[in-house]
Amino acid sequence: MKKTVCLLIASLLIGSWCSAQEIPVKQISYGVGTRQFPDIYGNRVVWQDTRNGKADIYLYDIETGTETRITQGGDNHKKPRIYGNRIYWQDYRNGTSDIYMYDIDEGKEEPVVLSAAPKVDLAVSDRYLAYTEMNEGKATVCLLDLMTRKEKRMEAGQAGQGFAALGIDYLAWKDERNDSGDIYLYDLGKGKEQRVTSNPEAQWSPSVYGSLLVWEDNRNKDVLPNYDIYLYDVNKRQERRLTTSDANQRFPRIWGTKVAFVDNSQGELENIHVLDLATGKEAALAGCSQDRYTPAIYGNYVVFSDLSSIYLADISQSR
Repeated sequence: MKKTVCLLIASLLIGSWCSAQEIPVKQISYGVGTRQFPDIYGNRVVWQDTRNGKADIYLYDIETGTETRITQGGDNHKKPRIYGNRIYWQDYRNGTSDIYMYDIDEGKEEPVVLSAAPKVDLAVSDRYLAYTEMNEGKATVCLLDLMTRKEKRMEAGQAGQGFAALGIDYLAWKDERNDSGDIYLYDLGKGKEQRVTSNPEAQWSPSVYGSLLVWEDNRNKDVLPNYDIYLYDVNKRQERRLTTSDANQRFPRIWGTKVAFVDNSQGELENIHVLDLATGKEAALAGCSQDRYTPAIYGNYVVFSDLSSIYLADISQSR
């Protein structure tokens, strides 16, 4: 009964916190259309929103509760990423997927990467922008230095690549040069590349924070896929399996000692879980009644989508 009442309140009131389970959840945007691919930096949340009939980028300020539409026009703007005061996204105004940026402080938009080849799945840091270029069926991870404007392509023959992730010191990505997909790491300061995984099953969707790297890994499958979350400590050169259940754990995102990921252990319903590496404790987000997708984490906050709405979870309030 308590869970039912909590879900009803959350569906009616924006700004109300639901805490029927361990980690309270707040709905920050809803209405007509779909809302997908949230990202967060500091007190700012961005996402892709189709309330206007096409995909636009929206911004939400956690402190003020203010929502702002960032993109205009009749073309699609998809999969935003935010770092500091800059928002990047895939932009389709030129007939392909280019990369544009909006400076929040200056209120100005500008193109960043324009070319005939589609560019998807962006990742950003203080100095770098990474993305996957799709050229004649080949997917290549590209790294752009935003200060020098020099680009480095991580390609190795005709192998497919993707799922780029950026930290301050490292770029990580999925690479198929050896098998169905390994995790590779590139040291941005030293300019050196490293193969992290060597299992023939698929490893992908990496995330980087400091010297810690996490990803989803299918090496423990039986007949059906069984994705687990793995961690690699670059400094210690040690790998560790973080999840061990028969359910799938996917799409991990790391910040500090916290890892957020999608878990389908509750009757195959996909919810967001948060694992604390320091304590070993794992907690689910509250009020899950339909599938939840694509978590992003920053500080004490996790954001996610259930396709119709964007939600914010305060992981400092977990018990």
